[in-house]
Amino acid sequence: MEIYVDMNFLEKALNFIFPPVCGICGKMKESYLCKECQTKIENEVVFLNKTDKYVIANNIKNNTRNSNISDNIKYFSSHTYLFSYTTPIREKILQYKFKEQAYLSNMFSEFFVKNEKICGFLQKYDIIIPVPMTKKKVRKRGYNQSELIAKQLAKNIPNLKEEKYILIKVKENRTQSSLNRQQRQENVKDVYKLQNVEKIKEKNIIIFDDIYTTGATVNECAKVLMLGGAKKVAVITIAKD
Repeated sequence: MEIYVDMNFLEKALNFIFPPVCGICGKMKESYLCKECQTKIENEVVFLNKTDKYVIANNIKNNTRNSNISDNIKYFSSHTYLFSYTTPIREKILQYKFKEQAYLSNMFSEFFVKNEKICGFLQKYDIIIPVPMTKKKVRKRGYNQSELIAKQLAKNIPNLKEEKYILIKVKENRTQSSLNRQQRQENVKDVYKLQNVEKIKEKNIIIFDDIYTTGATVNECAKVLMLGGAKKVAVITIAKD
């Protein structure tokens, strides 16, 4: 006997029993980001809601194995982000990543889905891919912080599909935060690989990550996707450092 579970009903029931708690003020509210905190944060200098655009060389796919290509070339067309990586967002991101506060993914997701500009932008894309972690790292942390938010964005944006098994991280590398720009570029080389390549052919793809510093990690991910046949790649992060 097949049992059908209405997930929307189940979610509403859980919210009734366990009301959402705003990720900023910590009070039980109507959602994980209450209107008061959203307004307050968006009126602070930390809120940027900005897109940086880049020009990609037309022959990039044909010359990716050319040793003369600069490491400074961007393989993604734009980077969209909501915040500068400063207080109070910095503290919330650190809590989310390192203090086992996975529930904050709901709050960060709502900042995106309540933003008309970003929702309109996301509707132009086919696939959203979170920056992957190794299985060992996921087991240690308990979750991939980028994946949790990417999943929520796909759930709320029509025709946007989250794909976490297309791009995989095949080896551990050093933590990027302790490295300079050149070291970061070297540190991510050959770290990511593609599987199920056919799924990305001629697709417009979003890479989602939590923080953008030099862009070395997302650029390497974008390079792998463009080499695999993606039509266009853009990047979205919570914050830019």
